[in-house]
Amino acid sequence: MLRKFLTCLSLLLVMAFAATASAKPVELTGITAFDLNNSTVRIEISYSGGKLDPGNVSTELRNGLLRVELDNALPGRISRVSGTEIQADARDFVEKIIANKTQDKHTSIQIHFRAATGNNVKFSLEPANRSEKKSARLVLDVSKSFAAQDDDRTIFNGNSGQRIVVLDPGHGGSDWGAIGPTGVSEKSVSLAVSLKAQKLLTGAGYRVVMTRTTDVDVAAPGVPDAAELQARVNKAPPNADLFISVHCNAFSNGNANGMETYHAPTAVKGSRLARLLNEELARLGGLNNRGVKAARFYVMTHSQCPASLIELGFITNPREEQLLASGDYQQKLAQAITNAVNRYFNQGGY
Repeated sequence: MLRKFLTCLSLLLVMAFAATASAKPVELTGITAFDLNNSTVRIEISYSGGKLDPGNVSTELRNGLLRVELDNALPGRISRVSGTEIQADARDFVEKIIANKTQDKHTSIQIHFRAATGNNVKFSLEPANRSEKKSARLVLDVSKSFAAQDDDRTIFNGNSGQRIVVLDPGHGGSDWGAIGPTGVSEKSVSLAVSLKAQKLLTGAGYRVVMTRTTDVDVAAPGVPDAAELQARVNKAPPNADLFISVHCNAFSNGNANGMETYHAPTAVKGSRLARLLNEELARLGGLNNRGVKAARFYVMTHSQCPASLIELGFITNPREEQLLASGDYQQKLAQAITNAVNRYFNQGGY
């Protein structure tokens, strides 16, 4: 009996160690840029200590700036410009490289080019190669095209058919949600922003599924919260690609302010979606950024696709209530949602 117990205990310890090891973040050890050929510059980001998956990597190349976002990665000794090398043959194309830790186990890298490039960037993950004395690395190839580049945030460049985005305007019908000082309701703001986002996303080539398009309960008035929330989740078709729930925040203190986005704990793709939504809302909405957070909201934990819940601002804050009720500001928020969805798919969110 004791032997059996010890054997089981050993297996549990091994499994726990394996789970911990798999979650270990990589540590960046160097970034090198060099000319691959006359038309392509290559950037190699070396790392050690853990494992990167394609889902941990997202890129955006726009107006001469390549942003590389790495989940489960620490900058290690790569900070600012230390640990980076731009070889002589690439210096007429690559201006500087900056890397910083922006969140827990997340590193953001900015590669600045001396002129606007095209939008052609490819990446691959290469294993360590002892014969070539190379560690594991992320390899990015950038086309040296100096053609003028349009703002591609409003264009969907996906390559595997029409993508399905589910928009969930929070509350509705008998559930007013939070109420602002002058009576503006959360349910009306979430619906107005979602309808505007639906129009923008449809124009960009997506199929948009709305959990509601009018002021109604999705399930029925008076049902338990879980039944109402499950009815919203059920609106998503089995092949839905993204689920975005739109809300306004509230607090007893009218000075509370800012926007924030959420994802389910351990949801890698949901985390990336929440981060992109957060970045675009911060850029276009201009409110205090309360960050990207993990939470076990029902619609996120029960969604079958990557999901995020966004709090557009505090409707209980007089200034933010006025903004949230403004049609022009609602349009900015809808554009921010659309930009984030475009970036999610254009950067490999498949």
